Amino acid sequence: MATLDILIPHYNDPEALALSLRSIARQSWPGEKRIVIADDGSRPDLRKAVEAIAEHSEMRIDPIFNQVNRGRPYTRNVLLDSIESPYVAWLDAGDEWYPDKLDRQFDHVTLVESAHMNRPFWVTCNYDWAWAGRKKKKNTQRTDQDQMKGLLIGSTLRAYLWTLLGPAQSFKDVGWFDERLPRLQDLDYFVRFLTHGGVIKNVRHDGALCVYHKSDIGRNADEIRACNAHIFDKHRVLFNRYGESFRAMRLYNMEMLSARFAQNNKSAKLTRQYMWRALKARPKAFLAHTLKNGLKA
Repeated sequence: MATLDILIPHYNDPEALALSLRSIARQSWPGEKRIVIADDGSRPDLRKAVEAIAEHSEMRIDPIFNQVNRGRPYTRNVLLDSIESPYVAWLDAGDEWYPDKLDRQFDHVTLVESAHMNRPFWVTCNYDWAWAGRKKKKNTQRTDQDQMKGLLIGSTLRAYLWTLLGPAQSFKDVGWFDERLPRLQDLDYFVRFLTHGGVIKNVRHDGALCVYHKSDIGRNADEIRACNAHIFDKHRVLFNRYGESFRAMRLYNMEMLSARFAQNNKSAKLTRQYMWRALKARPKAFLAHTLKNGLKA
């Protein structure tokens, strides 16, 4: 049995998948890895490309194929069902790990386990954002705070699965990804992990250990807003815990996030609609934003 299962959802982008696999091959951690790729109903020619990648790789790759496109949360649940090893890490096709990511995270896993904490835990890491056409920017995962509040704000602690490594059982015990969330299912999953007594740790290393190749192009602003609304309704008691001002600010940020997606996808009418809703949710915050950034979402 391998020590680590690396779980990768994929859809219609074998070049991005190959990029991610190369970053796995460069890992300095010497343990045995099993890579599981769940292809979510890619086109037949691209499915064959995934089959060829798995067949010719020097690493152990177990591909799984959805017969039709079922969406990211369904595919993540397929990957959860595939777990065999005692530890699990995730990597989205198109993103990369830096060579020492697994090494540093396993070192921290050993520290946590030796402390006999007796709580479910995940080990995250700092990461780079690589926006298309811009320089990389390091983001820090601050775990030394109220982690639930940090996740709901989504600024200094973000719900990114591909930053994580942890015991397999700590992922299984959370349950299924919510298949009603084509986007933001990671956030819901992280929130449920914390509500079940889990804790997120960060490695003792200030640098970024992975990189997220980020773009808003082609992403649906209305879909993002609907997913945010679903999470808000599902976890309303958690939002209410932090007071009216906190809740209003979260609603403002939801509208501004959708405005950003609409703006970056050249939908001026939709951008105005979401900005208007943001103004109504939090007038002072909207005014401060426009004074600093103009009408750029």
